[in-house]
Amino acid sequence: MKVMLEFLGLALLAAVLSGNLCGAIGFYVQRLRITTLSFSVAHAALAGASIGLILNFDPVYSAMIVAVASALILGMIFARIEYGRELISMAVFSASSAVAIFAIYMSNVRVLATASIAVVLWGSLLAITVEKLILLLLTLFMFILYIIAYRIQIDSMLYDVKMAEAEGVNVQMHMLIMLFFAGLIISSSLRLTGGFLVFTLLYNPVAASFQISRKAHLQLLASSILGAASASFGLLVSYTLDWPVGATIAIVSSIILLSAYMMKVLVEAFRRRCLSRP
Repeated sequence: MKVMLEFLGLALLAAVLSGNLCGAIGFYVQRLRITTLSFSVAHAALAGASIGLILNFDPVYSAMIVAVASALILGMIFARIEYGRELISMAVFSASSAVAIFAIYMSNVRVLATASIAVVLWGSLLAITVEKLILLLLTLFMFILYIIAYRIQIDSMLYDVKMAEAEGVNVQMHMLIMLFFAGLIISSSLRLTGGFLVFTLLYNPVAASFQISRKAHLQLLASSILGAASASFGLLVSYTLDWPVGATIAIVSSIILLSAYMMKVLVEAFRRRCLSRP
């Protein structure tokens, strides 16, 4: 029982870090309009993790290599083309999904019978180790340092990318760095949520934050908090009810998004009612 509680504490801390990072990078990805690209990177991470199973390599690190490489390559391609970006993203998404399925198929029956494939696809409470937690902490530390160091340039890009470029901001470099962090964060969170569901922590908290506030700094804060809340609460529900952790986190984040939307609708209805009174 004591060992299980230690695992739970470790996984809960990892959930808070993963959710916070996913919510934050999801905000920047959405505001910089590279959402479909990050979706492709998430599936590239899944493909990398699946390849790791075949090569008997840690799926987190193989996912990280493939996700970061695909993010940087796509970022450089996108910097040179104006049209067809979403088509390229969807092509990468389709290819990554195919590679992932093929790699899972090529993994022998022994691998499919173990928990390894389940961790890659759906996540696991017991898959979090001290090593992976340190990786998340390092990722968080590097991401915070980057945001602080280039806050003015990043804020300028969030306001208007074209204007930021005209003012001399190296937009391409910052886009590549954001994509690098997206690949790093997605692959670092893979063991908790699984490859098919990690993107729910990228998008749902951001969408919910947009229902809460129109101010960018409050949206970023809300997205980070809601991401951490979705991951940690989903993990606790998963542990209590013995549900699959990745799917539970996805359900919880969806419920939070729906609740935020309903709250916004109710608040706006109340305001209209107050304004209509004589």
